[in-house]
Amino acid sequence: MESSGQNRLHVDAIQVAYDDCVVLSELSLDLERGSLIGLIGPNGAGKTTLMLALSGQFRPRRGAIRFDGMDIYERNLAFKYRIGYVHEAPFFYPHLTAEEFLQFIARVKRVPSAELDLRVNRLLAQVCLNEERSKLTSELSQGMKKKLAIAAALIGAPDLLFLDEALNGVDVESAYQIKEGLREFTTGGGTVLLSTHVLEVIEKLCDRYVVMKKGRIIDDVRAADWKETGQSSLEEYIIERLRRLD
Repeated sequence: MESSGQNRLHVDAIQVAYDDCVVLSELSLDLERGSLIGLIGPNGAGKTTLMLALSGQFRPRRGAIRFDGMDIYERNLAFKYRIGYVHEAPFFYPHLTAEEFLQFIARVKRVPSAELDLRVNRLLAQVCLNEERSKLTSELSQGMKKKLAIAAALIGAPDLLFLDEALNGVDVESAYQIKEGLREFTTGGGTVLLSTHVLEVIEKLCDRYVVMKKGRIIDDVRAADWKETGQSSLEEYIIERLRRLD
């Protein structure tokens, strides 16, 4: 691996484009083991495109993305077995119940049969969906669907977790339990990249803040270093950084 042993995902000068429109330009980034990273930026900054590229769903035109030394696009399927992804608008099979959907994803992720029921039950409890386990996914509220998507992302015991506005619409109690679960996940060596417009969530949950604008990373600061600056508001800090480059 080109980066240090602590880096799980190494991104080297990638360019991503839709037809002739360049969305990410010469972007480099390292995601460390055991880190919960907040991805911040205005609409159109390229956050979702970056997450799609890093999760093996949108191949860059230039540059490379390596996971533990492996090019994720040369061994794309093997990489995808080791990640979880929650899209901003996740898709569900409407004829399956919440429990059946998790069982289906568990089989896709090759969860051993002996562990399947245990993992499904544990994750339904973790995202506060035990009482809705027999409901069809089409009958779930938007907040419940987000919780189910988070459970589905975790069921394969991933090393990397990508969350694109995953906590939007989730009730307070469930969000608290999910955030506690994310802390446990990173304590165990997992890596989380979380994109959200709710800066309070990022400030309280993340140990690092990555700020994007117009397809580039304009700031990458550890929470501990930012707190030492004495600034009272992460919101004010981010707005000042974004305005500086207007």
